[in-house]
Amino acid sequence: MANKERKAFENILASYWQKIVDELMQNIKDAYPFSQGGTAAAIGENKGNLIQITSQGYLVTITMPDYYQFLDEGVSGAIKNKNISRFKYKDGGKGRGGKGQRGVPNLGAIRRFMLNRGINTFEDIKSKRGFKGRNTRSGKKRDAEEIRQNVAYVIAYSIWKNGQEPTNFYSSVINDQEILEFEKRILVQYKKYILSITDI
Repeated sequence: MANKERKAFENILASYWQKIVDELMQNIKDAYPFSQGGTAAAIGENKGNLIQITSQGYLVTITMPDYYQFLDEGVSGAIKNKNISRFKYKDGGKGRGGKGQRGVPNLGAIRRFMLNRGINTFEDIKSKRGFKGRNTRSGKKRDAEEIRQNVAYVIAYSIWKNGQEPTNFYSSVINDQEILEFEKRILVQYKKYILSITDI
């Protein structure tokens, strides 16, 4: 392949896969509009190195956060909605030998979610109907922190019990049909240079 053609081919690859990354980032933002954007940013971490030349050809690498499958496919609840996904929260049972709630979402992550939603200050909590707290500044601070932690646990327990619905943010963009269509477009123009296309 001449240098000019090789460069054109690399540009097509880079442009196509950058479009894929952009779609993934937009999908996750649409699915979680109040998020701080950490997951979307993690998808694009290696944008400068999407295409690499190896001894066997071109390697396309898209870095994803290690929990992306849970967001994409959802997680089945431990008590309800048990058939949402192949991923499941588990109920270890109560009593002697029981292991209780297993895999309850991390409270730190839930607290960050609450902060994104604006549920964080004492005034937010005090405004809730029927709330009566301490009158001192330190008392108010303890009240707010205790309630924030309790609210975080309630949210985490609800997710564990009921599961998480799938977003399909990944599978709607990267799937067998999409890859096959891209391969067809590449083969039309560069068939004489391509020996094989392999998924890793």
